[in-house]
Amino acid sequence: MNKLLLNVAVTALAGLASVVAADDKTCRADELLLQVPSPNWQDQVIYMLFIDRFQDGDPSNNDQGHGEHDPASGAHFSGGDLKGIVDRLDYLKSLGVTAIWVTPPVANQWWSTPYQATGWHGYWAINFREIDPHFGTLEDYQRLSHELHCRGMFLIQDIVANHTANFYTYDGGYDPTDTAKNFRLLEPSSHQPAPTQPPFHMIDRLNPEHASASIYHWTPTLQDFADRHQETHYMLGQLADLNTENPVVVAELKDTYKHWISEAGVDAFRIDTVSLVEHEFWHRFLHDGDGIYAHAQGLGKRHFLTFGESVSYSEPFGDGGEQKLKGYLGSKEKPYVNSMLNYPLYFEVNRVIGRGQATSQLAFRLERFMALFDDPFNMPNFIDNHDTPRFLATGNTAAFEQALALLFTIPGIPIIYQGTEQALKETRMAMFAGGHNNQRGSFDSDSRPYQLIQSLAAVRRSNPILSRGDLSFIASDSAGPGILAYQRTLGKQSVTVLMNTADHAVLAHRLHLGAPPGGKLDAAFTSNIDTPLAVGTDGQLTATLPARSVFISAPYEATPAGSTASHPHPKVAIAAPPSGTAFSETFQLSGHAAAASRLLLIRNGNIDAARPFQTDADGNWAIEVPVVDFGRTENHLQVYDAENDRLSDRFFYVSEVTQPTLERVVSDPIGDDVGPEGRYTKPLQPLSRTQKDILGARVRTAGKNLELTLTMGEVSNSWLPMNGFDNVVFSIFIDTDARAGLSTLPKLNASMPATLRWDLAHVASGWASYLYDTTNAAAGEQGDKLGVSPRITADAEARAVTFLYEGERFGVEDWQGANLYVTTWEHNPEGEYTDINETPSDWSFGGAPPMSPKVLDDLLIAVQRD
Repeated sequence: MNKLLLNVAVTALAGLASVVAADDKTCRADELLLQVPSPNWQDQVIYMLFIDRFQDGDPSNNDQGHGEHDPASGAHFSGGDLKGIVDRLDYLKSLGVTAIWVTPPVANQWWSTPYQATGWHGYWAINFREIDPHFGTLEDYQRLSHELHCRGMFLIQDIVANHTANFYTYDGGYDPTDTAKNFRLLEPSSHQPAPTQPPFHMIDRLNPEHASASIYHWTPTLQDFADRHQETHYMLGQLADLNTENPVVVAELKDTYKHWISEAGVDAFRIDTVSLVEHEFWHRFLHDGDGIYAHAQGLGKRHFLTFGESVSYSEPFGDGGEQKLKGYLGSKEKPYVNSMLNYPLYFEVNRVIGRGQATSQLAFRLERFMALFDDPFNMPNFIDNHDTPRFLATGNTAAFEQALALLFTIPGIPIIYQGTEQALKETRMAMFAGGHNNQRGSFDSDSRPYQLIQSLAAVRRSNPILSRGDLSFIASDSAGPGILAYQRTLGKQSVTVLMNTADHAVLAHRLHLGAPPGGKLDAAFTSNIDTPLAVGTDGQLTATLPARSVFISAPYEATPAGSTASHPHPKVAIAAPPSGTAFSETFQLSGHAAAASRLLLIRNGNIDAARPFQTDADGNWAIEVPVVDFGRTENHLQVYDAENDRLSDRFFYVSEVTQPTLERVVSDPIGDDVGPEGRYTKPLQPLSRTQKDILGARVRTAGKNLELTLTMGEVSNSWLPMNGFDNVVFSIFIDTDARAGLSTLPKLNASMPATLRWDLAHVASGWASYLYDTTNAAAGEQGDKLGVSPRITADAEARAVTFLYEGERFGVEDWQGANLYVTTWEHNPEGEYTDINETPSDWSFGGAPPMSPKVLDDLLIAVQRD
């Protein structure tokens, strides 16, 4: 994107923020400003940060003497603390942030033997009531709260009620009728053998007193997320699962988290793993007379926001994820949390804006969001977070900027994750110089992404329509990337957002915006598009939207429907088969337009690749539509007469080519998923089995498309992955023989076989799929992301995963002579390749030193006739 324009055109309405910064006298007084009224949360912008990875304000607390501090290791404490956050508050306020969500500041486990890691992140508590010494003291936390409130900002604390830390496991089979059988403590010799907070210290099932107290569920590791009993009672990994049906546990958790509201002035909770705890607990914890909400209201916080985490997704044009989220909100008769993180939207934004899927999917997702939830305006939205790959790890910069524009112009509370404003690609790297994987620091307020977010936050703050207005869609594309047009309306005022998610120009034709007829549509923000936009005398807009462009209008008074003269506009006529007809070979399209006129055939909205043709003297026309690319794809066509401003209706058709021009089948030995030298061992966690063992492959190609089907030792979906398979990541390197390439395989410590050089790469896991090329690629860095992804189909019964590569979308005209090098490994949840060490752990490979090739199994496929 080459242009970025900010024009804040409207002054914020009076009363937009219910709480303003305290006056200087209050903030200079000896008494800390801890308790402030709740804000209107829908008007806020939240910034989520890891305490340990944000800023080191007090180096003296970094090393507590147990070998737990090592910035070179992602598994150790890095040095960030509460004082460091205070030091950077002005940086955050200038960005446009109004609330900070901090990871749990509580005392955590400093070493876990199964994980070979520390609880630097805050989610492995040993004491929910104490501040971890690495982060500071209660006084430091109170100072943070005070400084936030003095700036008119708010404090959100991440809390955990599902588990403590990694203290026990089951060796061998689990017997639910005898939960002592095969039970083993994990850290009996550690300086932290158990939690220090009563009653959570009663961790030993073999101790009769502990067993009788029943503070924990005494269960093994969760293996089937589709099993609700396992989901709410079994351990996530080795994290000791609290018995949240036990009144003693409920009472202690209530008292503990009320403590943080009273003592630190916390304004809201983000609730970790809300989906792993039974609904009844949340009703009691939050809504009882001695629960969280009553306590917060007693301190003047009338809207104590609690937003929960449930990693739920919906299939395109489905709403299963939203329905699951809605279940955690409860009902009017029996409510639970009052908000949920919008994971279904997160996944849809990645699919549509990041990977080039149909914009109609995103329109549907947002329409369901508005229809299903009673209060969508107070649901937090995000494009990055601390548990998933960053947007820029799988998407390109142009898509990233569009995703941010969407985030700030739709209903819901925008969340910015630390480092998004600096375009970081690694999920859990530190922000401060000297912290994990950061030598120079990442607090540049002049960086493009910082200023982009600053601009978008200012537009949202200055236009209450964007935080409070209704949402309606004007246009979207059902065939792939392209136009996404929507409107926000509050009273008589409207804001229109136009976006083109494609890497080519698209035509926005006669959009009904309700804008003043015959005038100009002024901009509050634009990227990569000239402004203002001209509105026709009928109040409709026709414009060419450049590739990856964004236009956010200034507010305007919408013209009521029917108030301007409206006559049917002449169209180019098409004589065609029924819409949706499937074709397996080239067909002819015909119709009628003005005599001797120049026309354009536009396929799937791509005006850059439109085919010119002409009518005859009588206005008749005919043109052939090629159908040659392998596979089944949905498409649409339009015929455009630019001179007379006439456009045909869309003709929808299916291209279905089932006969390949080239087919290749290759096999691979069973059981060779042991690394290059046959010494590797898989992670010890029980779900890691033969999913990484390649047994064979089939390649079929015709035209510009290639279908790759991999047969595996097993295809599992225990984690309910979006792409239908888990416990494996495929890294597929493609040598098209048409471009200069590289031999080095980024991040794999490996090279292409023989003398081959790749020029395209595809990475696919259960939760991610993206293509990149060799631009800026190196041994430790993947190349530039292309913003597209092949279609994926997983078949557990057939033990097969299929990828359909549409060459037109990334510049491949012919696959003949190409080579595909397929490798397998695993990703961690943040999208990084899992570590390898001499000794395996639950979540790392074993059998070789850390810099060994990250290739468990591989297969080379030559795309040529046998």
